[in-house]
Amino acid sequence: VVKSFNEGDYAKNLEKMKSYDIGVYEAFMSRNPRNCSLAFFKTHSQCEDALNNFSKSYNNTLEKARAMPLIQSLETMRRQAMVRIAVRRKKAEKLKGKHTEKVSLVIVVEDKKVKKLRTIPGRPNLFEVIEKGHGHKVDMKAKTCQCRRWDLTGIPCRHALRVVFDNPRSYNIEDLISDCYLVSKLQIQYLESIGPVNGMKFWSESGGSRLEGKPREVHKGRKKNPEKRIKAITESPTKGKKVTNHGRVMHCYRCGFAAHNSSKCPNVDVPFKPRPPKKKKKLTFQLKLKWRSLRTLQVLVNQVRHQLLLT
Repeated sequence: VVKSFNEGDYAKNLEKMKSYDIGVYEAFMSRNPRNCSLAFFKTHSQCEDALNNFSKSYNNTLEKARAMPLIQSLETMRRQAMVRIAVRRKKAEKLKGKHTEKVSLVIVVEDKKVKKLRTIPGRPNLFEVIEKGHGHKVDMKAKTCQCRRWDLTGIPCRHALRVVFDNPRSYNIEDLISDCYLVSKLQIQYLESIGPVNGMKFWSESGGSRLEGKPREVHKGRKKNPEKRIKAITESPTKGKKVTNHGRVMHCYRCGFAAHNSSKCPNVDVPFKPRPPKKKKKLTFQLKLKWRSLRTLQVLVNQVRHQLLLT
């Protein structure tokens, strides 16, 4: 539903959700899905991102800076921004070609579905492209399509690619891509950065009253890391580093019933199951080397003793 580019696909996918789970459908409709579906997004921004994770990544980046005093915090944020812009500028300078890599990836995916489409020419620069029995109006001059994928992303959709495939002399794919994907535009964006700032010892005094900060409380023990954001219920607290017992059902080793262990088993008459014998630990590679060295040393000692006895 969220990835539906037009209202027709939105209504169709909404019916599929309703038939799949009525509870999920009602919860989704209670939050005004028009705010998160691509079918109702405006096309002037040419952005198809329906998720907003900027706040999480922003807070995670500034985690250490937020724990500092005000001036040090702002200075740390400024330097982090300078480093990021410099890294992005170096990546942009290494790019080759007219457009960014995203354009080629999207066109490769859309080009696989071009063979199943059919084009009917109309007025100049207007075409009707049929897909699964449904017509799509394509305006090659205005760079729009009824599916709204071309309008939202700025990259030609499968219907526009089919028109180019049938009319190779009239249209070129590179001329139909939005200018925001040009490598030259990307390089200009990261050309200007934040200027360097002198340290506090070079600042001129204003002559006003001096603000003194509140003294920090001295905490005993080792320093703790700054608090991270509170994770949602669906997020893993350990990111797979440690297996927890959440969701496991404990069973008794004596009687086999759930919700208790063998030390608190109410079925006293049930005898304990015989435990399997413990496996003997195998000698590791280091222990084997030590054993071999001791054996060789013992052989050498015996040889020396034998020679001494002969003499």
